Amino acid sequence: MDDALTPEFLDARPELTAYLCRLVLRPQLAEELVQSTYLRCLEARQRLPESSAGLRAWLFKVATHLAIDELRRHRHQRETLLTDLRSRAEADAAFMAASAALVSTPETRAIAREHVVACLACTLRNLPEHKAAALLLSQVHGFSLAETAGLLALTPVQVKNHLQEARAHMDARYGASCALLSQQGVCHQCVELDGFFAAAQGNPLQEDAGLDARLRLATQLRRKPWGRWHTQMLSLLDELQ
Repeated sequence: MDDALTPEFLDARPELTAYLCRLVLRPQLAEELVQSTYLRCLEARQRLPESSAGLRAWLFKVATHLAIDELRRHRHQRETLLTDLRSRAEADAAFMAASAALVSTPETRAIAREHVVACLACTLRNLPEHKAAALLLSQVHGFSLAETAGLLALTPVQVKNHLQEARAHMDARYGASCALLSQQGVCHQCVELDGFFAAAQGNPLQEDAGLDARLRLATQLRRKPWGRWHTQMLSLLDELQ
């Protein structure tokens, strides 16, 4: 690593990795994109912004465009991605044995909260890439409307429209599928996982299961990439394609 860039990059890396995990889902791909972003950083080190905020924005811009290019090359929409992934995981004896070994361990205390964010990320995959990125950048990682527009090479009006359309899509999906949001919903995996792992934390969304509550939780975890169990589970994604 370049000694001049290392501290800034290492400080931004957890948040950048978490962002890419939510955008591309696959943990290994997210790590590869982080490394590619750093290499671009080295190539452009003579032209990089001098401020920490400027460099953070530059890293997110490069990472976003790398991720969008990757998603467009391998785009697969699945309306029931998370439930399909659950079925695949439950059919994998080795995965289930590894999961059972984690029961009652400290690292599973946050499993339900992390699963809400995984649910958010899986639902985002049914949106066009720019809309998914806009929602994460502005609602989770704190970029302003104008900053988000700059990162995505769009106008603020386009970003505003993307956000409205993304929110409408997410609200509709959760209204149809989330049992925590609607009695007609079919899914409450986050609470089920809390029980399976004997985490005793209960409903991670408590009284509010709407989109804003999910985004607030994602914001709280915005520097936390996938934990060990979700890394293993999401590594099964390729087998669903």
